[in-house]
Amino acid sequence: MKVGIPGGLLYYRYGRLWNSFLRALGAEVVESGQTTRSILTSGVSKAENESCLAVKVFYGHVLALQDKVDALFVPRLVSVKKRTHTCPKMLGLPDMARAATGDGSTIISPTIDFQSGLWHNYKAVYSLGRIFTSNPLRIIGAGIKAWREHRLYLERLTLGLDHKSALEGEAGSLLCEGRELRIGVIGHHYNVYDTFTTMSLLERLGGMGVDAVTADMVPEKLRDEELKRLPKDIYWSYEQEVAGAILACSRHRLVDGIIFMISFPCGPDSIIRVLCEQENKAIGNVPMLTLVMDEHTGEGGFLTRIEAFVDMLRRRKVRNEEPREAIAV
Repeated sequence: MKVGIPGGLLYYRYGRLWNSFLRALGAEVVESGQTTRSILTSGVSKAENESCLAVKVFYGHVLALQDKVDALFVPRLVSVKKRTHTCPKMLGLPDMARAATGDGSTIISPTIDFQSGLWHNYKAVYSLGRIFTSNPLRIIGAGIKAWREHRLYLERLTLGLDHKSALEGEAGSLLCEGRELRIGVIGHHYNVYDTFTTMSLLERLGGMGVDAVTADMVPEKLRDEELKRLPKDIYWSYEQEVAGAILACSRHRLVDGIIFMISFPCGPDSIIRVLCEQENKAIGNVPMLTLVMDEHTGEGGFLTRIEAFVDMLRRRKVRNEEPREAIAV
């Protein structure tokens, strides 16, 4: 069976896991590749106007695959952590994929929900494996192999590799010795690592002599400590990571400035943005730039804001502001 994995949204977090598991079960996996102008345009034409940019991009990746595969792999992630939920759009991804294709395409959509316990998820993964093989040992072996590759991918991200380098095991890091500035580029994986929608921001910062620090590179312990200090819990698991990373960067002076990447009009991110801006002013007051991206974002204005922000941080550096702390990776 030829199975397609759309290269949007949660692909930037779990793509290696899904690819490895399906291949180990004997499936021929086809990925839609990097986002392009044509993918974005086709996604915008199909998605609702109220959908955020990331969902429109996802629609485009689904459409790019629908005539090339026997089935599309689009899991429904309800919860990936106890007492939390994913963003509402993650809950409806399989339904959105069906709406996007509109031709009765086969959608493989296991439901993952940590609120329902580990046994529920084991059964979901096993049922997924049974689509490709009746051998339970092969399913278990595929799961173990995929999980190991997934953990290795995440470890590479924590060490400073970008998405492509982490996937392919290439050398290279977003952190280099001797650079005078370090900027936190914080946001969801799909808002930070998609080189088309971000206009290769991480690479451009490197070209400006700036170290880019992603949420993955901020120690999990520091992120969790910040979340415990908040007056109320954040119920979206991925927003927890974003908020924890921003506030840890601020309190511990891990960076000289923070760029918060948001897809317009993301509801949860809009709430987290206000929270992070208020808390940042109270605990560290690190300069913070919020970049809200949509399909109309122009490269000229986007890059002008980045360059102006970097220039401002360099001027602050000359005035001998409080030094940043090192990041332990």
